[in-house]
Amino acid sequence: MPECPRRMKDTTTSGRIPTWLSRRSPAAARLLTAGLLGLATPGCLVRQGLYDEARAEIQRERDAGDKARAEAQSARAEAQSARAEAAQRSAQVAAIKEELARLSDDLRARDLRLSEATTAEAGLARRLDELIAMNEELSARLRSAGQSVGQLAGERGSLSAELAETRAKLDDLRRKQAAAEARAAGIRDAVDRLKGAAFAGKVRVGLRAGQLVIEVPSDALFNGARAELTPEGRAALDDIAGVLRTMPAFRFQVAAHTDNDRKAMKSARFSSSWDLSAARATAVVKRLVERGMSPRGLSTVGYGEFSPVGPNDTEAGRARNRRVEILVVAEQETPGEAEKATGKDAQAGGG
Repeated sequence: MPECPRRMKDTTTSGRIPTWLSRRSPAAARLLTAGLLGLATPGCLVRQGLYDEARAEIQRERDAGDKARAEAQSARAEAQSARAEAAQRSAQVAAIKEELARLSDDLRARDLRLSEATTAEAGLARRLDELIAMNEELSARLRSAGQSVGQLAGERGSLSAELAETRAKLDDLRRKQAAAEARAAGIRDAVDRLKGAAFAGKVRVGLRAGQLVIEVPSDALFNGARAELTPEGRAALDDIAGVLRTMPAFRFQVAAHTDNDRKAMKSARFSSSWDLSAARATAVVKRLVERGMSPRGLSTVGYGEFSPVGPNDTEAGRARNRRVEILVVAEQETPGEAEKATGKDAQAGGG
């Protein structure tokens, strides 16, 4: 049997191996060369070790290629997820800008009302000056013209009464204006503090008909169709209570809303969306009271699925409808005002 060549590069067939194959897969090139040698040399057999080594290297290169393709596919998936997250964040930024624009419009409307009150106050002040001038004129007439003292005294008494009434109205208007300005400043301060809190990314804060409204997605407070607060929900309500405690002159109403997924409600043992929303509103009020808010200044209402802000036929719409709103509904009565109201009721009943 003829002796096989010791080095493949010495054979006349080695030059026939394509250059691109040698660069891309040296092992495959060696295996092909060995096969050509076996064909070119009658009776010559390729060594088994060389053949096995070449096949093993080809397999490793295949495995490496499969791994590289898997990594490339994973990288493409991660890039697609990053693009989706960027789009979501852009949408959130647009929503925040829209909310800020709406708040600016509400604040401008409030400032306009305050300006009108200031104009009214100026008008009353001018009227007061006119009455003072009239009073002085009548006094001068009494001293110089020798008119009937009784007639002038009557005119002066009437004028003094009108003057006192005007002063009282002016003082009352000034008190109301000062109170309105203090309330507006308190609301603006509360809005700024709520926006700067750690949970601001989950909460929408705004003004509705001049009233402060804090909207929290139910998914940030509760799991599924349940009415028990999650740890994250309790933490968010703790921060909200810290702001609302600084507004003791106001009353707050906690209004809970749901979507129309009644199957989920029944699985959580609620017979209707009213029951679920009422239970959630009560849970929120209890947490606010635990964090130091007065129970006299809190009330609850459950709207169920019947006051939606989005369509209930899409997941995004249902998520918007699942929400809890905290509204400033009215000022609390001071002890003096409460006593006056009680006295009036008693007098009316006695009559």
